[in-house]
Amino acid sequence: MRDVNEVRGNECTLRAFVSDYVRHGEAERLAARARAAVDAAVRGPAAWREAAPPPTPTHTAHRIIYSCCWTAWIGVERAAGGVRAAGVCGGADAARALLDALGAFAAAARAAHHQLTPQPRARAARWLADDDIARFLQALPNWRVATAPTPIPAASAADLRHAYEREADILGSSLGDGAIASHEIVATAHTLRDLALMCESMDWVASRVRDMATRFGRASGAGLAFRLPDKLLDDIESTALIFEEISHKCLLLLHLELRVRNCFYYLGQEEGAATAGAEDNGGMEEGGTGDAAAVGEALARALLTFHELAAPVLAPHRLAYVMEGLAEMMSAGVIWRCVSGGGGTGASTARLAALRHCLAALGVSSQGLHRAAHYLQLLECSPEEVIGGVEERGAQFSELEYLHALRVTAARRHLGDLEIRAAQRRLAAALGHTGVTV
Repeated sequence: MRDVNEVRGNECTLRAFVSDYVRHGEAERLAARARAAVDAAVRGPAAWREAAPPPTPTHTAHRIIYSCCWTAWIGVERAAGGVRAAGVCGGADAARALLDALGAFAAAARAAHHQLTPQPRARAARWLADDDIARFLQALPNWRVATAPTPIPAASAADLRHAYEREADILGSSLGDGAIASHEIVATAHTLRDLALMCESMDWVASRVRDMATRFGRASGAGLAFRLPDKLLDDIESTALIFEEISHKCLLLLHLELRVRNCFYYLGQEEGAATAGAEDNGGMEEGGTGDAAAVGEALARALLTFHELAAPVLAPHRLAYVMEGLAEMMSAGVIWRCVSGGGGTGASTARLAALRHCLAALGVSSQGLHRAAHYLQLLECSPEEVIGGVEERGAQFSELEYLHALRVTAARRHLGDLEIRAAQRRLAAALGHTGVTV
C-alpha cells in the first residue's frame, strides 16, 4: 500500500477504508477490551493482595510484584498488539486504546497507593509531604544510586558517610524537642512490607511502559516504516512517570519510617517504658517495665522483623538505600535523646551496645555510632576539657549539643551560675559566636 500511495501521490482507497475502520470501529472495541481487562485485574477482590515473581524475566532485579500488576499488563500488551497490527492504517488511532488502558492502570495504582499510605499524622508521611525535605533527600548521592534506571557506580564511602551525616542533622533538627508519639509511626511491620511490594511493583510497571515507548519509537522494519507520533510517545512516557513517582514515594516513605521508628521513637522511650513487643507492632507495646538495654532490644527486634519481611521483596540497591545510614541516624537519635533531657550516659551506653549488635546481625555498618559514643565521652569531661576540645580540634557537634554538655558537666561538679555563664562565654568564643542563647 505504501508503494501505491507513493506512485499515485495520495492515499489509496483500501488504505483509507482500513484506516477509517480502525479509527471509528476497531479502536473503540480495542479500548473497551483493554479497559475491561485492566479493571478486572486491579479492581478485583484479590487485587493488591496476592504477590508473585514476574512470570517473564526482565532486565531489572524485580523479585516479587503484585500479581494484579502482571495480569493488568497482559491487557495493556493486547492493546499494544492491536496498535502494531493496525500499523500505518490507523495505528495512531488505535493507540488511544493503549493510552486508555494505561490511564486506567495508573488511576487504580494511585488509589491503591493512597489506601496504603499512612495518614498525615504519621511523622514519616509529614516529612515526605515537606517539599524541602523531599528535595533534600533526592539530591543526595545514595538516592541517585537507588533510583537510577540503569546501574550506576556507587558513590564513594566518604560521600555516602557525608550524606548520611547531613541527613541525620536535617531530620534530627526538624524534631525539635518533641518526642515521637506512638500514633506517629506506621502501625505494623506488615504495612511496611506492603509498601516495599508496591515500590517494586510500580518500578516494574514503569520499566515495562518505558520499554513499550522505546519499541513504538522505532521503525518496525520489514519495509513498513511505522512509528507512533512524538505526542503519543510523550503521553506513554508520562504514564511511566506516574508509576515511577509512586515507586519513589514508597521508597522514600520506607527510608523515612525506619528512621522515625528505629532512630527516634524507640530511642526516645523512657527507661521505664514498656518495651516488650508485639510482633504485629514491630516489637513494642506500651506499658510494662524495662531498662535502656531493653529499649535497644525492642528496637533491634523491630528492625530485624522489617528486614526479614522486606529483604525478599526489595531489589538489593533499594534495600541498601533503606538500610544503609541507619547508624548515623541512630547516633543522632541517641544525642537527641540526651539533649532533650532523657536518660543518663549509662543508659545511652547500654543502648549503643544493643544497637551495635543489631546492626552487626543485619550486616550494616555501625561506624556511624562512633559520633554518639564520642558525645557520651564528652559528657564525662570537665567544662575546661569541653571548651579545650573545641579550641584544639574545632566544633564536632552543634552549639545546642555543646551547651547541653556544659550543663551536664557543670551540674556534676556543682558549679555556680557565675562559673556556668563564664564557661558559656568561653564556649561561644571557641565556636566563633558573639554570644550564646540559652
